[in-house]
Amino acid sequence: MLLYINTTDFDSVKFALVTKSSVKEFSKQLAFNENYQTLDLLEKFLSKEGTSLDEVNKIIVCSGPGSFTGIRVGVSMAMAMGFALNIPVTTIPKNKVPSDL
Repeated sequence: MLLYINTTDFDSVKFALVTKSSVKEFSKQLAFNENYQTLDLLEKFLSKEGTSLDEVNKIIVCSGPGSFTGIRVGVSMAMAMGFALNIPVTTIPKNKVPSDL
């Protein structure tokens, strides 16, 4: 299962879980300086979808352009999870994100 993280927008965060048969998405509007909620929102999304990080085998994180703080939050979170889970982390620019995510 692939986890997609996009925290580059100034006012929202987006996650997606991608398998061969489905794409499950989550998007949440954030007020200014609410990036600290990102990890908690990811945990709630995974719980709602009935999955855990142990089932993720790759992480793709959006690398910008966009909110500097948002990019730091998303990339740092993805890299930490990749390191802890020993799975690959790939960055992609915002203009290369598939339209179905």
